[in-house]
Amino acid sequence: MRMTKLLKVTDRDYDEFEEVFDEVNEAAIDEVAPEVIDGNKDVKVSGESIEKYDAAYIEIAPKNAVFGRVALEMITEKGVKTNHTSTGFFIAAKKNYLYYVLHEKNIPAPKTVVVATGKASRNIEKELRGPLIARKLENLEKSESKKLEKVKDITEFAEGSEYDEDILLFHEYNSGDKYRCLVAGDQIISLRDRSEGWRFDEDSLSYSNISDRQREVIKKSSEALGTPVLEVKMRGEEVFDINPNPDLKLFTDVSGKNAFEAAAEALKSD
Repeated sequence: MRMTKLLKVTDRDYDEFEEVFDEVNEAAIDEVAPEVIDGNKDVKVSGESIEKYDAAYIEIAPKNAVFGRVALEMITEKGVKTNHTSTGFFIAAKKNYLYYVLHEKNIPAPKTVVVATGKASRNIEKELRGPLIARKLENLEKSESKKLEKVKDITEFAEGSEYDEDILLFHEYNSGDKYRCLVAGDQIISLRDRSEGWRFDEDSLSYSNISDRQREVIKKSSEALGTPVLEVKMRGEEVFDINPNPDLKLFTDVSGKNAFEAAAEALKSD
């Protein structure tokens, strides 16, 4: 299966896309420029309209969530298929919104409380039961994570958080098996993390089948975001996190399956 012309916007090499597209052009994210002139919308890439491409594989840092939402919406309007939907990328990047959506859609996920300041965290101890996984995000990207054995440890973890810069997430801990699952259209490539402890460990992954229930939860998560390519991290049968920029090479190397071809097929499908 081959497609025609792909725009690749990522800091990763991903030369493997050249095997499934006739032509692959590269650009840096700062070369992608949405513009509106006299009411006409376009997205320019190094000065040329993006509509010359059939598809675009774009990785956007979560800290650029607003830019990503605008750019992806305009790219879609130009008829170019991407690995993200505008709304789906925004939800996955904004973790405070992600867990709201998961629970709203009745997708199994750990009970989670999100606060913006250390001071606000003092009021949540009655809402959660320990142990907890605590995460601190700066500019929407993880800066610190820790397992808290007791709810009272929240206050210490939250000390020093700054309003408008930090987001604190507290999840009730699920000790179930850990999985990292790539969703690419209708395909799921699942890896099991066999490391001990609560952290996800990239060096302890192996290809593994998942249960029908886990597959159902993953598909429901993908459908909720409407995004064709993403990574779902699971603990047991709960969605712990969703990564809008999965490492395709990692999934290919560990599973022995071609994640790049799977992503290309997802871009091609309607």
